[in-house]
Amino acid sequence: MTVQIQAAGNAVTGPAELQARKPTRIRLAPAMTGAGMISVIANENLADLRHNLQVFMITGSVGSVHKSRVSARRLRVFLKGIRAWMQPETYKPLATNLKLAMAILHPLRQHDVVTHWLAAAGAETHDARHDRLTMVRDAQAQLSNAAMIGFVDEFAKLMQAEHWRRRDTEVLDQPCLCIVPGIVEQTVQKLNRAGSLEQVFETTGDYHAFRKDLKRLRYWLEFTRSLFAKRDIAPWRKTAKLLQTRLGTINDLDEARMTGHDRLVGADAWGARRSEAVDLAVSLSDTLNLLPRFWR
Repeated sequence: MTVQIQAAGNAVTGPAELQARKPTRIRLAPAMTGAGMISVIANENLADLRHNLQVFMITGSVGSVHKSRVSARRLRVFLKGIRAWMQPETYKPLATNLKLAMAILHPLRQHDVVTHWLAAAGAETHDARHDRLTMVRDAQAQLSNAAMIGFVDEFAKLMQAEHWRRRDTEVLDQPCLCIVPGIVEQTVQKLNRAGSLEQVFETTGDYHAFRKDLKRLRYWLEFTRSLFAKRDIAPWRKTAKLLQTRLGTINDLDEARMTGHDRLVGADAWGARRSEAVDLAVSLSDTLNLLPRFWR
């Protein structure tokens, strides 16, 4: 496949088919069966992933890198949520290929983040664009060799035919609200399995597991938002989004220090900015824990 690579940028100008897209809003109905709900969530997320990968293969844009990784991550979270009802031999190759897609794009995403820091500070290395074009070509070749878009198409066929489903899964023939509360409850419980976020920062300082669990919760709230009253789910979605953003800020600051770019936020400002971000993240986490469990 011959591709035309455009210059790096925050967005691709042109027709919609050449622009990476945000996750499609999923519309579910309480009358849907569990299996029907699973099919809709899978199809929408697979369509997003396929589109974003195609945009990356054509343009190599910054947005297509980030949004392809988000699409793949959302599908991995989705698979983990329904794993109990899947045939083991089906789950593993699907999860493995999604992880591979994310891994292929990870170095390029890190490069884009660092380049953004440099540009924001008015300091850009002379070979940054050349390096990125090389990385784009390499990632495109890896995705092509892995037949990743073909994998997405096969994934979609599998979900439509329900070949993923175990035999002892009659609960999936019941209304979807019979299974959604359990999935959401499980993600909330995992969020605090290592204690509160404040305890995490005071002990190990390893907030990455919490951050991953928060993404799982947020994605499942987004998958199922149409099944619940807005007044009930909106506080959860808003607080989770703010908390994820704040943890992302902490992660960016830590990445800046590890890559030697902490000078870009100022030698004296780094510690103060991180402490402020940690305090706000802990406060948002406490708020999240106090919200009523509307799904019960």
